[in-house]
Amino acid sequence: MTKRLLNLGCGHRFHNEWTNVDFKSTGKNVIAYNLLKGIPFKDGIFDMVYHSHIIEHFSKEDAPKFLMECYRVLKPNGIIRIAFPDLEQIVYHYMKFLKELKNGNKQYESDYDWIMLELYDQTVRNVSGGEMAKYLMGGGGITIPNENFILKRCGIEMKKIIEAGKNYKYSRKKLFKESIKQIRQKLFGKYLLGKFRLSGEIHQWMYDSFSLSRLLETEGFLKIVIRDAFTSYLEEWKEYNLDTEPDGSIYKPDSNYIEAIK
Repeated sequence: MTKRLLNLGCGHRFHNEWTNVDFKSTGKNVIAYNLLKGIPFKDGIFDMVYHSHIIEHFSKEDAPKFLMECYRVLKPNGIIRIAFPDLEQIVYHYMKFLKELKNGNKQYESDYDWIMLELYDQTVRNVSGGEMAKYLMGGGGITIPNENFILKRCGIEMKKIIEAGKNYKYSRKKLFKESIKQIRQKLFGKYLLGKFRLSGEIHQWMYDSFSLSRLLETEGFLKIVIRDAFTSYLEEWKEYNLDTEPDGSIYKPDSNYIEAIK
């Protein structure tokens, strides 16, 4: 019997054998739906619900409601799998680099600057990409002193942004568009700021393995376990390449992974 598998907040990363849902459709196999309103399916019909780097975009108040919806649409003994930013590793690196800098080891300064961006930028930014994009996309062949560290932590997504920054060339058309954007921001600043802050890009809360395990337990999930990118209660998980690439590399190595059973 074919399993029914649900991928929520999928973005451009989805599998055609899954039911894929996001706030906006990103392909012909992706259903557009506002997940703040719930999950648009009947009770108890999915064998697995998966979402990656989406729960941190819900407010602390809305996250339990979202997990309740995940629970509702799962079959008995169904699996929930969540990939989320690894706050534990961010804090670990922050403390490590801060200690080194206090001891006068200036070679850790760039890594410290980057980890501070990971910790705060997507929470406080007021424009798309924020300070993180500025760091990665200075334009015109910028040299990033700790590029290898960033790629090791954050993977292919950051590699694409860095490459875009290296290949970026200003033109009169681009300069005109950027000037118009700045004018619009000045004229409609508060409206545009509010619109951006509600757009879904912002991180509204962060989790570690303890806090998310506790939240899952509160919502009734059992057999909660921390995973890596490759292992799952779903035997054929690796075949779908949602947390991994076909070459075996991890798509978002800055992630933590957790699973539980209904």
